[in-house]
Amino acid sequence: MKANLKEMTVDELNEYREKLIKDYRVFRFNKLMGQLENTLKIRETRREIARVNTILREYELGMRKENK
Repeated sequence: MKANLKEMTVDELNEYREKLIKDYRVFRFNKLMGQLENTLKIRETRREIARVNTILREYELGMRKENK
């Protein structure tokens, strides 16, 4: 998904970030309840959120131009 992030628009990135945050909360809750089998998903999701936040910040600072 890393390569696709750079091709996404700001609106798509914001929607994707919201989805990731919801997934992250579900994974954490399931871990607390002992229902999460693959705990690596938590770390992967957290890092993916950080990647999206980094790209959004680059747009905000003008380091990256939005593709249309």
